[in-house]
Amino acid sequence: MQNIILQPSIRQKIDKRVDKILHDLDMPEPPLRLDDVRELLRLDLGYYQGDSDGLIHQTIHRLTMAGKQIIERPTILLDALRKFSIKALYIPDRKRILIDETLPKKKHRWATGHEIMHDVLDWHELALRGDTDVTMKQSCLDKVEAEANYGAGQLLFLRERFAREALDSAPSVELVKGMADSFGNTYASTLWRLVETIGITKPVVGVMHHHPHPRFSSPKFDPANPCRHFIRSDAFAAQFSSIAEMHVFNSISGYILPRKGGPLGCESVILKDDNGDDHEFSFESFSFYHECMTLCVHLRKRPLIVGVGSISDPTL
Repeated sequence: MQNIILQPSIRQKIDKRVDKILHDLDMPEPPLRLDDVRELLRLDLGYYQGDSDGLIHQTIHRLTMAGKQIIERPTILLDALRKFSIKALYIPDRKRILIDETLPKKKHRWATGHEIMHDVLDWHELALRGDTDVTMKQSCLDKVEAEANYGAGQLLFLRERFAREALDSAPSVELVKGMADSFGNTYASTLWRLVETIGITKPVVGVMHHHPHPRFSSPKFDPANPCRHFIRSDAFAAQFSSIAEMHVFNSISGYILPRKGGPLGCESVILKDDNGDDHEFSFESFSFYHECMTLCVHLRKRPLIVGVGSISDPTL
């Protein structure tokens, strides 16, 4: 899944909201305590079981969403939860975040941060309430989700605190792993934030994918959509817009080691920019057993080599 590149003006608006939260919390040290954030914003947190109709019905009974439509048909929310496999949601009328208990515990933190941003970004309210003019447009929904994801990354990684540490170090898989531990977040969200941070002017790509080697192939692997996350930096999206995720995945598959876990190899890969010029990227891959990570970092533009042959002088 390819990430959406947000406009700088939107990012600035989101950054200001996050900065205010962190300032009101006296600029906390990592990892950020989300209980403190919820207390500051007066947000409630509850859980439901995606495979338990009883608890979902109890939750729906107490909620008001999308005006009279939900009151008249309380199963609309239930239908949406099932149809779209929603694992977390924010209820604006009740200022309440709900998380599916079947979601792996390590993902609760990101889900909570994402839903917190739906509350903080007040222009999301129409979409959250089921406004027909908004929700009928998938592109608008995708943008709303991208904004919440961006805000969650800024919040959970403490904005400039993460940026300073990331820019002071050479980008690598080990850096992603170390910063994931220190900030208390998942490897995928840390990779995402690192690409955003170092990739404003530097072409960088982060990929979360299943193991491409046939011996370790996952039943979840979809050959048509091999990348769960294909994270392009601003500079990469601007200069290498023609590079598809399948092309990058095929490059990864070309050097990957037949190893179930741990380092899977490194390779220098040539990618063409939108002008047709060759650029050298460093690819580094690592397997966490259930999923793999690849970090692709721009190294240099390859010089154009022009062959010079002998020239006869017709006057001689």
